[in-house]
Amino acid sequence: MTATTPKSSTELAAAFKSEAKRLLEEYKVPGITLGLLTPDGDHFVSLGVTSIENPLPITHDTIFQIGSTTKTLTSLTCSVLVEQGKLDLNVPVRTYLPEFKLTDESVAARVTVHDLLTHQGGFQGDLFEETGDGDDAVAKGLDALAQSPQVVPLRGHWSYNNAGFFVAGRVIEVVTGKTYEAAVTELVLTPLGMDHTLFFPSQIMTYRYATGHNKVNDEMVVQRPWMMMRSAAPAGSSCSSTVSDMAKYAHYIMSGTMPEPSAAAENSTDEKAEKPEVPTLSGMNRTHLWKPVRPIGVGINAFPGEEGQIGQSWFIDEYESATIISHGGTTFGHQSDFWVSPDRKVGFIAMTNASNGHAMNRRLGEWVKREVLGLVKPEREEVKLDEGALTAFAGEYDVIGQPYTIGAKVEGGKLMLVLPNPNTGGTEEMSVRFIAPERAAVAGGDADGIGVEFLTKGGEVEFMRFGARLYPRLQLGAAQQPPVTAAL
Repeated sequence: MTATTPKSSTELAAAFKSEAKRLLEEYKVPGITLGLLTPDGDHFVSLGVTSIENPLPITHDTIFQIGSTTKTLTSLTCSVLVEQGKLDLNVPVRTYLPEFKLTDESVAARVTVHDLLTHQGGFQGDLFEETGDGDDAVAKGLDALAQSPQVVPLRGHWSYNNAGFFVAGRVIEVVTGKTYEAAVTELVLTPLGMDHTLFFPSQIMTYRYATGHNKVNDEMVVQRPWMMMRSAAPAGSSCSSTVSDMAKYAHYIMSGTMPEPSAAAENSTDEKAEKPEVPTLSGMNRTHLWKPVRPIGVGINAFPGEEGQIGQSWFIDEYESATIISHGGTTFGHQSDFWVSPDRKVGFIAMTNASNGHAMNRRLGEWVKREVLGLVKPEREEVKLDEGALTAFAGEYDVIGQPYTIGAKVEGGKLMLVLPNPNTGGTEEMSVRFIAPERAAVAGGDADGIGVEFLTKGGEVEFMRFGARLYPRLQLGAAQQPPVTAAL
């Protein structure tokens, strides 16, 4: 059912810009660059400044970090190598990396590249080891992974996993004989004409780029230093782009659109002149990218509380009138969101230089879903749980590999999460609203709508899945009480 009266292309563009301006002021985001892609044309909006200290206007060619949206580029590069007959996603990783090691030998021997691209390895996912800026940075990163714990069995409970993409990136390097960055540039970025999508500060600093900002006590503070880790590049630590380039990417994913050959090449009569090769991307069937692999619990880009699925690195939300595939990204001081509806040929791109950018992007993305796709956010009645039921979820949840935990406590008839706040060095509390006996969403604040799930075994809570990641519940001794805070 259509939620609104259809607007003309001009009216839609004006309304999109107006809503973006309103939300930019509400969230106090320093700068944002946006793309709304429709069958009637593309609409770009760039607002705010590159830095609150040295402000330059944001333009459609300003470079922002895209964070984990890079995972979809890693995935697409793998698909190109499959197309070329150089890679099989369904054989063990050790086919390409014979020395690959994990603490669980059985997982190391069986895990496939497809498992990595669908976050199903089950080992510690958030592992960031600084290994330098050399061409061996990704390879060195795998040494740290070899010592990391196995959290759940291979293809067990689903959990977002950055480290799996480090391994996929290393596979790309070995198969191509090039660095990860060079392979992605050659196989994906250059064929798509994405010449402002870059990996290294020495490249980025020659163009206008956005400085990251962190929200600290309701004020924006410039992120220093500019954090980029080459060992984590395949998961999204370093890739940066513009809304213009990301629009090219969106059109390729939706429609297979490739840049037109240059006029000079087309009109050349020199028989010795090399004709440009047809890129492997051209004509490739892209639908495998969003073929559902498995449910993941509460969706990442879905309306609050709705279940989502994972494809080949893309999150999938299916509605009666549209399929939406998405990925966002977070780095220090930058947050971005990116989704397309291949069947409706509608896309949404939002890139911000603020640590609360996702909050604004979610609101604006929901506006696009409603105004363009006619998707209405469902009204979900809150499930009221008594104090006894809430207490069953209270306790402490382990953030694997970090010296802190996430706390859950009952307060005022509500379940509250207590999380470390890296921007302030303290903690912040979030109230959750239950929409099913073991499923909830954050209520209010910048994290409003983020899914929270409790996974049980034998009637006891085993894991909390928050923001797509699994956190094991720490066992309480008989005399212990559930903690009320989570400390760094």
